[in-house]
Amino acid sequence: MRLFALSVLLFFSGCQKSSAPIPPVDAPSFRSPTATEVFNLRSKCAELGERIMKNTVVGDDLKKEQLSHYEPKTNRCYVRLTVWKANLGKGDEYFQQYLLDGQTGQMLAAIRRENGVRSGDIYSDPPPSAGNSDEMYLDASIFISQMMADDRQQ
Repeated sequence: MRLFALSVLLFFSGCQKSSAPIPPVDAPSFRSPTATEVFNLRSKCAELGERIMKNTVVGDDLKKEQLSHYEPKTNRCYVRLTVWKANLGKGDEYFQQYLLDGQTGQMLAAIRRENGVRSGDIYSDPPPSAGNSDEMYLDASIFISQMMADDRQQ
């Protein structure tokens, strides 16, 4: 008899309605950050950009700079790192620009100009269709510009 009463008790306790609401299946999983959160995330992104630049070693005749951009729509920090030759002689062009994920340090794209030769890469999965080096330079340049576009100006 006790076993029967325990079984009935367990059955009815399992059938009670949960007080926690069940979210709809199509509810967005990403919540836009508040203005204060965006300010803090942009500040953190700037710190990450400075760290990336500090940890990038270049030769004595090269200069480097970085620009960071936090994108609230995707919740990502992008860092553009530019390296160029400071004292150019004739036919001595040297310019490289990289787009990195500020949080992970993963390289997303790169463009290079050296002595009149231009090339570029976009590192994605799947990789974009390959073209000649000038086409890849332009595609990667556009990609870097799009990722670094300031959402406050759009």
